[in-house]
Amino acid sequence: MTKTNETQREYWRNRRAWVDRQEQMDSQLEVFGLAAIEALGDISGTKVLDVGCGCGHTTLELHSRVGNGKVVGVDISDKLLEVARSRSNEAIKFVEADAQVNELGGPYDAIFSRFGVMFFEDPVAAFGNLKSASTSAGRLSFVCWQQPAQNPWMTVPNRTALEFVELPSRAPGSPDPFAFSDPNYVSEVLEGAGWINVEIEDFQAEVELGGGVNAMEAAVHAYDFGPFKAVVEENPEVSPSEIIEAMKRSLEPYQTNRGVVLPGAVWLVTAQL
Repeated sequence: MTKTNETQREYWRNRRAWVDRQEQMDSQLEVFGLAAIEALGDISGTKVLDVGCGCGHTTLELHSRVGNGKVVGVDISDKLLEVARSRSNEAIKFVEADAQVNELGGPYDAIFSRFGVMFFEDPVAAFGNLKSASTSAGRLSFVCWQQPAQNPWMTVPNRTALEFVELPSRAPGSPDPFAFSDPNYVSEVLEGAGWINVEIEDFQAEVELGGGVNAMEAAVHAYDFGPFKAVVEENPEVSPSEIIEAMKRSLEPYQTNRGVVLPGAVWLVTAQL
C-alpha cells in the first residue's frame, strides 16, 4: 500500500456521511450509475467487478442483471463495505482492497464503476491492474464528473462556502472528484493501460441534491459531503451553521416540488480489451 493510497483509505474510512446518508446519495447519483450499467449491454451470465462500490447500491443493481453470473464489489473503505454487506446476501462478494495495486480475483467479463476511479495515485497502473483482472474480451464502463462549470449542483453551494473558508491548494494530477474531467486525459490513461476502442460520451441529467429534500436539508447534505467540513472543524472561528445557512440561500432558487434540482454532467466512458 503506497502512502497516498493509505491516505485515501483513511479519508474514506472517516467519511461518515457516506454511511449516514447513503440512501440520499444513492438516490442523487442513481441516474449516472444506471447509464454506465446500460452501456455494458447484456451482462447476464457474466462475472462483473464493481470498482469503488461503496455502500453497494450499484453492486446490487449489477447483481439483479447477471442472472446466474457473479458480481464482486471492491472498495478501499472497510466502513462502507460493512454497509454494503448488510444490504446484500451471500451471493454477492465484497472485498476490501486497493484496486490500483491489489489482486482482484477474476477474470472478469466486465469492469464497472460509478465515480470510483478518479482517486488513484497512478491511474495508468490502476487501469493496468484492472486489465490484468479481466478476460481477454473484457469490457469497461464507468462515469466520471465533467468540469465543475458543468456541475452547478456542486459549484452553487461550494462557491458560497468559499466566501467563509479557503480550501488548501490541490496539487495537479492528485486524486480528486474532477481528476478525470478532461476526456483527452482519460483516453490517454486508458490507452496507456492497454485498453482499446475507448469511447467517451457526454451524459447530462438533473441532480436532486440530497435525494429530493428541501433547501436547508440540501445545504446540510452539500456541507457534509463537500471539502469544507474538514477545514471548518480545524478552524473554531468559522461557524458551520453560518455556512450552511448561506448555502441554503444559494440553493433556494432551485427548489422544486421534487426537491432542490440542479444540472449535472458526466463523461460516460467505455472501452474494451
